[in-house]
Amino acid sequence: MKVNATNSNQYLNNANQAKTAGEKALSNIAATRALSGVDGADMIIADSLLSQSNVLNQGIANANDAIGMLNIADSTLSNLTQSADRLNELSVRANNPALSDREQVMLRNEAQALTDSMNQSVANASFNGKNVFGGNMEFYTGSSSQNINLDQNSITGAISSLDINSQQSIQDFMSSINSMRADIGASQNALVENITNSLTQSVALRQAESGMRNDDVAVNMADKNQADMNLNAAILAQSHNVNNLKLQLDRLLA
Repeated sequence: MKVNATNSNQYLNNANQAKTAGEKALSNIAATRALSGVDGADMIIADSLLSQSNVLNQGIANANDAIGMLNIADSTLSNLTQSADRLNELSVRANNPALSDREQVMLRNEAQALTDSMNQSVANASFNGKNVFGGNMEFYTGSSSQNINLDQNSITGAISSLDINSQQSIQDFMSSINSMRADIGASQNALVENITNSLTQSVALRQAESGMRNDDVAVNMADKNQADMNLNAAILAQSHNVNNLKLQLDRLLA
């Protein structure tokens, strides 16, 4: 009686194919960028899409840094406005002929202390070790850029011009500070808009790149499960075939 091993070889091939399919599915799941690699164009296009997305994401980080700096600048200017309000009160009080010379001196001393504190606030306003009132700054946000001019010298110069004997100097100072705060608010709004636009573009670019990859987890898990089922079926078939061969050998040797 002739024993045919053809079926055994076929079962072994099926098992190897199922194992290879399962390993490929696992590789696609684990890969950072599971490109199909059908041709070089896929890789070039995917790399370009990823690069554009990375640039936009870095721009978003830059914009968030800019917003952080502007928040500190605005908070500092807000404190200057409060101090200027107090100086305005002192100015009104100082222009009271009923006050004694000693009281006038006390008012001027408080005014001087306030202006010193204002200068110190401007000098200490920093983000990541850098003063936020560094003059003209251009923030590159990936999709565009945003400029704003916050000059420390112009602010400290305006502070030095404050005089409680002149309410006009205080009013001019407050008007100047409010104008700067308005510019900061406009810049922040523009930065937020840039972040929104960049996020939308980045998501679209990542979706386009994702369409060129084989890393759909659901699909690859389905492929892995199917490969496992095929492998189990091949192993069972091989086991059944081995038992049949054993029976045939037993009959030959009987």
